[in-house]
Amino acid sequence: MTGMSAMTSMTALTSTTAMTATPIIAAISKHTGLPRKAAYVVVIVIIVAFLIWREGYRIHVNSSTLFNFNLQDIPVPTNGDEYNKPHLLDEAWPGHENVNFETLVQPSEIDLLLQRRLPAIEEGHECDDILLYMPNQLQVVDGDDDNVRANGVEGQLNSYLMAVMLATYTSKAMVILESNEDLVPGGSQFGCPSNAFNEAVKSAGNKQQKFDTDEDVPKGLSRLIQHSEWLSRGCSVPCQNNHDYEKWSNVRKKNRKSKYAQHSTCRNDSGWESRVLVVDETDVQRLFDNNFKGKMLHRPSPTAYNWALRLGAKKYEAQTFADLEDEEDIWDFVSALLARSDVLRFQPWIAKDARNFIRLSQLPMQVSYDAFHVRREGSVQGYEKETGLDVIPFQEYLKTWERHDCSDKARIIYIASDNPGQIKEEISKYPAGDEGNLILPGVDECHGLRFYLREDSTSTEFMKKGSTSDCSIQYRRTISSVADLIILSKSSTFIGEFGSSFARLVRTFRAALNDFPGREEEGPVLVRDTRVVWGKLHPG
Repeated sequence: MTGMSAMTSMTALTSTTAMTATPIIAAISKHTGLPRKAAYVVVIVIIVAFLIWREGYRIHVNSSTLFNFNLQDIPVPTNGDEYNKPHLLDEAWPGHENVNFETLVQPSEIDLLLQRRLPAIEEGHECDDILLYMPNQLQVVDGDDDNVRANGVEGQLNSYLMAVMLATYTSKAMVILESNEDLVPGGSQFGCPSNAFNEAVKSAGNKQQKFDTDEDVPKGLSRLIQHSEWLSRGCSVPCQNNHDYEKWSNVRKKNRKSKYAQHSTCRNDSGWESRVLVVDETDVQRLFDNNFKGKMLHRPSPTAYNWALRLGAKKYEAQTFADLEDEEDIWDFVSALLARSDVLRFQPWIAKDARNFIRLSQLPMQVSYDAFHVRREGSVQGYEKETGLDVIPFQEYLKTWERHDCSDKARIIYIASDNPGQIKEEISKYPAGDEGNLILPGVDECHGLRFYLREDSTSTEFMKKGSTSDCSIQYRRTISSVADLIILSKSSTFIGEFGSSFARLVRTFRAALNDFPGREEEGPVLVRDTRVVWGKLHPG
């Protein structure tokens, strides 16, 4: 809609209102004591406010007169400079400080009106079609239930987001089913918060620890994140009268043999039936690759428009999405919608402990900073074959980061790594300036750099069967991973490589729909400065 056509529509609407709303204006005038002209202005303001809320209009106020409006169906954008240089503490967020650590985006960037804008579901039919997601406390390897391993925070969150994509694409309510039994010590792969769990029994024979858990504290994935009500539509686990965790698990295993999505129908106590697609992390990836990826990318497609609406897009945004043809643009648009939808929110205790963990690193929270994700354990796939080296040298990250805007102030760089001790050794080889800031000969000698790193990751040994490790150790590792995700996602510049699921998750939450004035030529989605040190330039 152009500014002219929008203005014409508004004129027609207000003219019609003048003829049909006279009794309303008279009533407002009578009960408030306002003159009729003033009451008329009140009605117009209410109508304009409704349009802004309903369709995401932006009002431009001409400097020559307060009442010369131009309407465009695009939302009020955040300042572009603020988007490019965020802080850990969002200056535009007036709420509690902890909320800054519940999300991987700035709280002020979250679309708080999303739920009001979602397509309506016929009353009483919200739970007819359900994607039942069963997170793995232990990851099954190669389909062998006896071969399990720990899956990191970033791996579990990537799988969760993929399940969200499947549920919204297929217009299903997404419900999480966790096991009531403690499949791992403490009831969650993410460990035991100290304020919610008390060690009850310690066996002297094998040193295996058991935990007395608070019944109100969730298990599994739900201990880490809050599942959004707009995804679940308020639905509970279906058919609890005749399907427990084990039965749903058996249904899922049976359906695993099929290449395609297999639904099950069950009857609830109330008599209504639910059509259920039950999946775990492995199933989600299989179904995405075999069934849904091609459909999601297919254009032209009216399904794309409706999918965008179910992800919280405004109508004009959904149309933009439906018109996209480039695969990278499509995935970036989905990332931007997911990022602002508040689909990924950490539990309050996770946010509080992540905040405290970051404070211990002494990383400043109210200044902009850059961040590297540097892997040192194992090898980077493909890099050894190309270069003969197992890992990417730290010098390559610095070259990728190199800036040309010299400054007297040291640039702050946070480094997330699976081996911080080794990174510290590599950094120690560079000379330091008078104020202790590092100088990088041959890279960027006009800059002083100050690096921040966390301590070494703690053991995840207890995630393996028969392990004797402490549940609290795994919780500390969870918090350090969450803290890294928050810091990397909100950095001004991020350097990494997309062979890492960590970096792929970070990039998802660095995307935003391009509603910034003067940046239209940059495409439908902006991705905050993200640089690839090696490998493919897009996560795909």
